[in-house]
Formats: sequence, C-alpha cells, structure tokens
Amino acid sequence: MAQEEYVKELIVDTYAIIADLTGNISPVASKSLDLVRIGEAIGIIHYLIIYELTYFWEKTGLAFKSSDEIKEFIETYFKVAELDTDLALEAVKVKVEGDRLLREANEPKLRKRQLSIADATTLALALRLNVPMITGDEDLKYVANRMRIRVIW
Repeated sequence: MAQEEYVKELIVDTYAIIADLTGNISPVASKSLDLVRIGEAIGIIHYLIIYELTYFWEKTGLAFKSSDEIKEFIETYFKVAELDTDLALEAVKVKVEGDRLLREANEPKLRKRQLSIADATTLALALRLNVPMITGDEDLKYVANRMRIRVIW
C-alpha cells in the first residue's frame, strides 16, 4: 500500500488479527489496521473469522480474558458482514477454483494445501464487495492474487 493511498474498506482475515495481537504483523498491514482502529477505514469480517479467532483464543488464551472480551473487541472495531445463500454458493465456486489454483502452483508446499471454508468465504466476500483484503496467510494471498483481489500485507 503506497503511503498516499487510502483504503476506505477492507476485508480483515483471522491471520491479520492474530498477527497484530502477537506483534508479527507487517508494517503496511499494521498501518491498515490502525486506520480501522481509529475509524478512518472499515474493517469487514464474517462470522467464520469470529469463530477462528475465538477458537485460537480457546486453544492459546492469547490476548483476551473471555469470549465477552472477544465480542466487545469485534463489535468495537469491525463490521460483521451478513452471509447469505448467494455468498455461500459463491464461496463454493471460489473454493473449487482456489483449490485448483493451489494444486497447479509452482511452489510444492502450496500444491499440498486447500482453502478452508473461512478462506473461501473471505475471498467470496472480497469479490462481492470489490475491496482489498488484509492477510499474511500464504495460501490465501496466493489465491487472492490470482483472482485479482488486492492483498495488503
């Protein structure tokens, strides 16, 4: 993201949230999330990202004291996109195409990977809203780039 560039809306992936909470986020991604935190950009997530974040917390205890604190964090900083039948159907198409792209990748480690349901939904949402996404997830970045979704990282 160029310094003068301004993103008004972006999809925020679980990877980016966890990387931010653990201090493992790239400077560009951190700046984008700072804009979300101060209300100058809208960070969009969906319920599967909430699920993944809460599951990560349940496994590690990282960053939050309770699920209520996670809920407060989500409601304070993010817009939760409503999922519908059309988006679910689109996510299936994205998963099929994304898995094909990964199987055909030049990098051997990518060829062994598949998109999760959450990742397919994230990509479908980015396509629907025509907004960039913030993630450091290599599989997701690879597929997003090939689907012409701008990735901030």
